[in-house]
Amino acid sequence: MSQTLSASTLLAVPLAPLVGSLLAGILGTSFGGNRIGRRLSHTLTIFGVLVAFVLSAMTLKSVALDGARFNETLYTWMVVGGLKMEVGFLVDGLTAMMMCVVTFVSLMVHIYTIGYMDEDEGYNRFFSYISLFTFSMLMLVMSNNMLQLFFGWEAVGLVSYLLIGFWFNKPSAIFANMKAFLVNRVGDFGFILGIGLIAAYAGTLNYVETFAKAAELGGVTFPGTSWMLVTVICICLFIGAMGKSAQFPLHVWLPDSMEGPTPISALIHAATMVTAGIFMVARMSPLFELSDTALNFILVIGSITALFMGFLGIIQNDIKRVVAYSTLSQLGYMTVALGASAYSVAVFHLMTHAFFKALLFLGAGSVIMGMHHNQDIRWMGGVRKYMPITWITSLLGSLALIGTPFFSGFYSKDSIIEAVHESHLPAAGFANFAVLAGVFVTAFYSFRMYFLVFHGKERYDQNPEAHHDAHYAHDGHHEVHHDPHESPWVVTVPLVLLAIPSVVIGFLAIQPMLFGDFLKDAIFVDAVKHPVMLELSKLIHGPAQMAMHAISTAPFWLALAGVVVSYYMYMVNPALPAAILALPSR
Repeated sequence: MSQTLSASTLLAVPLAPLVGSLLAGILGTSFGGNRIGRRLSHTLTIFGVLVAFVLSAMTLKSVALDGARFNETLYTWMVVGGLKMEVGFLVDGLTAMMMCVVTFVSLMVHIYTIGYMDEDEGYNRFFSYISLFTFSMLMLVMSNNMLQLFFGWEAVGLVSYLLIGFWFNKPSAIFANMKAFLVNRVGDFGFILGIGLIAAYAGTLNYVETFAKAAELGGVTFPGTSWMLVTVICICLFIGAMGKSAQFPLHVWLPDSMEGPTPISALIHAATMVTAGIFMVARMSPLFELSDTALNFILVIGSITALFMGFLGIIQNDIKRVVAYSTLSQLGYMTVALGASAYSVAVFHLMTHAFFKALLFLGAGSVIMGMHHNQDIRWMGGVRKYMPITWITSLLGSLALIGTPFFSGFYSKDSIIEAVHESHLPAAGFANFAVLAGVFVTAFYSFRMYFLVFHGKERYDQNPEAHHDAHYAHDGHHEVHHDPHESPWVVTVPLVLLAIPSVVIGFLAIQPMLFGDFLKDAIFVDAVKHPVMLELSKLIHGPAQMAMHAISTAPFWLALAGVVVSYYMYMVNPALPAAILALPSR
């Protein structure tokens, strides 16, 4: 046990945002008598998240460079018949990476919120909620047992309910948060059954103790059936992940979550909540490796999500909804990687995706602000000359999303495609088709949005519903025919800071995360049954070589084709999509 990680330091990481949240939520609202103003509320919450980020970064440095690890119980809540209910932390490469991603993206979202929610009456309440969200997610990723994991799991679900329905006088927001809550309860029912079966048959909720008994669980059949117990456990756990990480058919809540303010869309879709399911399956890899049935199930579900959610992204006109369907599709890619036993690749894509997806969401929010709260991409165009910072950062985010060589998304996405290609599971054939077709679809809808928003003719004075499209909470914005304007610095600085990792993090992290020791003790793969990572290590010989080789591979040309087709349809010949829309539906 390394001395560099102390329990008190680790405890400060989730508690700092919690304290900020409580102060802003109690003293900054009418509940506590409005004792503190806006400035103090956002200062306290941002300071809390900043402390969490700095401590997380120090933890990551200790874990990555010094090989520090931590696994201790901090508090025993109760003991029931030999089953211990505990609060404790497990910090290894996987946890340290997640802590940094969650706190950094959350910090950017907090700073951005100052500008975005400037005119909103619920300003202090919003800051309280997003800090509470950060606390919940940190408790989830740092846990060393399933009880605490479940606490964090339910806490992010609860706070997402509060945030999606933040404008609680708006009927569509109320519908959306109820939908998110109920769909997640369906997934959570499966999740708690999985945890219950582990507690019943392994007699423990601790990760390490459960994994030590994994082989024993692998030899047991489910009572009254010929099914393997571990298959039932894994499928139940994955149903939990399907709800939380919005996999088909439990994906229906995620597009509706756009009813919440844009900053929370960025937080839910990039670093918190939707990544929880992916993290959980990667953490439970010693169990999932025992069941090929469960892995095939994960592959099929992930493939359907990756491809078909991309198709739905093509027909969206709301700028936030396009990015939301893109999140669904990318979560499908992560799930496919989990099913192919490439857990480290899934986690790698989770990390790169968090940065460029937060960037795209915040970029979309900046466009909405600049366009006086119009969200319909059909009534934008030519925005780049008015909003240069938003334009260039959104372009970098889009290039990362479609997997352009040397950008972060390229390294993680191409590794997933290669991993699926090397998988020998029965469902791998369908998955291989889905992830390759998804490359073209992603490039098409991403650049459809990019071209319609930032290039072409200015169409923002032609919006027939301009008078009705004002941002719900900003009744003062009816400046219909005004030119767009660049957002204030509190909005553009987070965009620039998120653009940097969106470009470089993949290049820097691919070797240590996929083939180094960084995740070696966090993730277990049965290399004999599932030699995917072994095959991958033979194919990938460094980030520069991988990017150079990409030009001769199918994903690169499919992505390029997607960009070219979208350019032709929306810039060169806009009459074509209009003619397709006008075709009579049968």
